[in-house]
Amino acid sequence: MSTIYNPESDLTAQIERLELEARDIRRKLQQAHLPEDKRVLERQLKEVEHEVELLKAKLP
Repeated sequence: MSTIYNPESDLTAQIERLELEARDIRRKLQQAHLPEDKRVLERQLKEVEHEVELLKAKLP
């Protein structure tokens, strides 16, 4: 039995993985005490959210 390649499923899986990563970053951000840590985590969160937006734009 052969499987058909579906690029949409790859994009969806990547989006889901990034959304889980964003959730983890948000949790760490809530627990962060130092301003430097918060700043780094906020930057990471923005980058992940931006990547999710770009991937969602590629979906039909």
